[in-house]
Amino acid sequence: MRIGIITYYRVANFGANLQAISTYRFLKQAGHTPIFIRYMSRQLFVEIDGSYGTNAQVKAHLDFVDGTIVDQTRTCFTADDVNEAIRQNGIEALIIGSDAVLQHHPLRSRLHVKGRYLKRIAIDRVNDERCFPNLFWGYGITPSMKKSLMSASSQSSAYQYFSSELKQRMNEALQGFVYISVRDAWTRQMLQAVTGRDFPLTPDPVFAFNQNAADLIPDREYILKKYGLPEDYVLVSFVNVRLPDVVITRLKDLFKDHAPCVALPSPLGIRFKHSFDYEIPMPLCPADWYALIKYSRGYIGNNMHPVVVALHNGVPCFSVDNYSRYDFWGRPLDDGASKIEDILRQFHLEANRVVPAKGNSEDLAETIYNRIMTFPKEEVVQHAAVMYEKYIDMMSSIMKALSL
Repeated sequence: MRIGIITYYRVANFGANLQAISTYRFLKQAGHTPIFIRYMSRQLFVEIDGSYGTNAQVKAHLDFVDGTIVDQTRTCFTADDVNEAIRQNGIEALIIGSDAVLQHHPLRSRLHVKGRYLKRIAIDRVNDERCFPNLFWGYGITPSMKKSLMSASSQSSAYQYFSSELKQRMNEALQGFVYISVRDAWTRQMLQAVTGRDFPLTPDPVFAFNQNAADLIPDREYILKKYGLPEDYVLVSFVNVRLPDVVITRLKDLFKDHAPCVALPSPLGIRFKHSFDYEIPMPLCPADWYALIKYSRGYIGNNMHPVVVALHNGVPCFSVDNYSRYDFWGRPLDDGASKIEDILRQFHLEANRVVPAKGNSEDLAETIYNRIMTFPKEEVVQHAAVMYEKYIDMMSSIMKALSL
């Protein structure tokens, strides 16, 4: 079957690249022809493709994706573009997802106070693909096309602010899918509020990366030699979290006799101060990024997909979680919307997470160290195997629904 895929994938995001490649490889190995539909807003196109020649890290992401996912359409900005790409490529069915493809962020949820001294009201800007209606919701796609939503996420969308009219329009769009599953409990609650129905909770495709794309993962010896790393190391990577310097310094001291700390960049670079003896340089290939986590003795950071990679490989991890929703005054709500909290809860690792503004910086380093050192690796490996089985069941259900 010629299956079109619509998701975030040609972006400067390690996890988004890998989840898409995992799906691509699964479908290829199953004998299908997956064709990625290069759908994005014009804003995102300018941001990503416009940086290809000037940003080495963006280039590393796009080169890796384009070198692995060889079946892609031209860039599509509108429903007409997508429908034409479907026709030209003989696509018989669609999979939308995984990742944050079911977003909608009402104006009320984007208002907040900004500024440390001179306070002012600001409005967060969102691209077209992050607000309903758009192609991720199936909106505008030819009605006869069979569509499935795979492990979709709402990225903590404030569904409590959705109007009755908006929910009705969303429900009508979702009626056109033959299969829907969600990646986190918050998105499940959102869809319950929108449709009145329940949908299965299914894994991110990165939970099957070892099985779907093992040949893309560099071996341990190559990684240690390439980056000049010791046999044992712990990765530390903070992007939007500002921890006191004393916490970073204390982490270095605590881990020095176990496994030295290594600074791991995000696509934006190293965004925190440190005095570690090791730092991974950029540009960084997504395959190397995955391998660095896979072979580490621990991951400490604040993004979601590194936690998924760690859990998939039984690597101890701790999240200083920046995915909580925040109120108008910038205070974390910690109301269950965080996708990291959701994943850790599924592994019974709720204690391996702290919300920055609610954490006690005086003993945070000791808490992180103790949770890494007492990590229940055997239980995590067993549950990761369960997640893989859930992934296989999900893919079987999708293929059955698309084939009927």
